[in-house]
Amino acid sequence: MRLNKKFLKEFQDYDFSLIKEKDIFLVGSARFHDYFVKIESILQIKYKKLVSIASVDGLLNKDMFSEDEWEILQDIAFSKLKDQKAILVLDINGYIGDHTKQEIKFFQNEIHRPIYYLSRLRIS
Repeated sequence: MRLNKKFLKEFQDYDFSLIKEKDIFLVGSARFHDYFVKIESILQIKYKKLVSIASVDGLLNKDMFSEDEWEILQDIAFSKLKDQKAILVLDINGYIGDHTKQEIKFFQNEIHRPIYYLSRLRIS
């Protein structure tokens, strides 16, 4: 079983039920790709959310892309944001990278839908 006690223990101090929207888009630094994978599983299996991210390959292999390829992926991320009901910012240890800041600003100013921060879902 994927969501066993050991797996969930790392996230026991977070209240993901605060996310009311069914569709949620994860944004954050690729350096925290393990969080994307784990939180995606929790949100999908435990909370039955439709979770999206910009690019799995980009998330796992960012350093292997040329600048041009990376820019294409970033453009696609903004296109995908337009269809989202909410975003969850994975602000691990308070870190929000420049691109993530741009995504947040775009979502806030153009889409006008809820923005959740992982750090604010912490209950303890």
